[in-house]
Amino acid sequence: MAVEYFPVPLKKIVVDTVPNFDLFIRQKDRYVLYRKAKFKFEHQALNNLMDNRIESLYVSKQDLENYERYCGEIRQEQEKIYGIQGYSGAFVDPVEVERYHDILNSYHVVDHAMFKPGVEVSFTVYYHEDNDMLPAEDFEGKPRGPWELTRRFAQEKEIMIRNEDKTAYRDFVRGVLDDAMGGPPAQQAVALREMSKIVIKDVMADPRSGEGIKQTNEAVGSLVEFILDNETSFYSLMKIQGHDYYTYVHSMNVCTFSVALGTAMGLPQKPDLEQLGMGAILHDVGKSMVDPKLINKPGRLTEEEFRMMKDHVTLGYNMLKEHHSLSDEVLEPVAQHHEKLTGIGYPYGLKDGDIGVFGRISSIVDIYDALTTERSYKKAFSPFEALSFLSKTRDDYDTDILNKFIIMLGKQIEKEAAVK
Repeated sequence: MAVEYFPVPLKKIVVDTVPNFDLFIRQKDRYVLYRKAKFKFEHQALNNLMDNRIESLYVSKQDLENYERYCGEIRQEQEKIYGIQGYSGAFVDPVEVERYHDILNSYHVVDHAMFKPGVEVSFTVYYHEDNDMLPAEDFEGKPRGPWELTRRFAQEKEIMIRNEDKTAYRDFVRGVLDDAMGGPPAQQAVALREMSKIVIKDVMADPRSGEGIKQTNEAVGSLVEFILDNETSFYSLMKIQGHDYYTYVHSMNVCTFSVALGTAMGLPQKPDLEQLGMGAILHDVGKSMVDPKLINKPGRLTEEEFRMMKDHVTLGYNMLKEHHSLSDEVLEPVAQHHEKLTGIGYPYGLKDGDIGVFGRISSIVDIYDALTTERSYKKAFSPFEALSFLSKTRDDYDTDILNKFIIMLGKQIEKEAAVK
């Protein structure tokens, strides 16, 4: 009876461990013994395999139970080490953590609503699924574009483009935005949102750039005008098909919610709403100066990591103050979005009257968007759950502003539900 084998990705055989099963290499239709059981798998072996572009080894199905036991023991050991550091699930595997960071550093999340059958694009769109990147159906086996889309992308999957295709995507978005002008607000919102995400991501990449700040100011002006023209349907700006946390998406959300809340409070467009929007979209710019592996950690922060993360507030404020001529009102959300009226916030522990109106608005919006955003290690709160949480901690926030936010958001959610 012929022996059957199953493939094992190279990353599943951990360096300096001793597999209790034989490992094989496939050569055409033959399986050749590579390493006997109970021999340590060393770095040199891994390097040799990688040099020969071998991505998988093979194990006899007769050793399936031994392989599963080995994987279980490895996972237990990794959980002991990495669980202490806040990781869980697949991310107790350091290889998966590195892969996760590589994806976030190399790709840009985009919105399904930008694409429909018949549209031609000059960049590849990928599905981000199970910590891997796979070309969407219309791009499989077609390395060179342009490509005409024949179907909609799977709605339950996050879609992304490579960072090097961001310029081509910007041109594509600009064309969609031009076509959408004068059309339904929802179409304008999609393109406006995508353009704003690109702008803020560019600023995060080079926060000292005067041109970047200028483009951000222009983007905020467009967002403010859209919200003022569409006060009853601004929530369409928030329909971002994201499955994970991205600073540039969060910054866009905080800007939109802040301007909408400021509008509900009766603040004038000039200068208040434009200053509030600019400060809100830049509120997390200091994270560009914090280790990205900390910002994008697929797990809970340890106490030491959280202390390091809190530095983003002063880093961002000081950098903007030094390199750009921005008003105190614009800088207020940057400096105060983590302050609480009770004085338990950071970095300054401000209380009551020491926190400005823009700081009070941004602190509510920032925590709401953080709670309602899915992370790799936790599910997102529903809007109701997030508002309930805020209500239970209302001593930390301005009661009048929080009540206006709850009423405003409730109306928007009801409207969206009625449309569906």
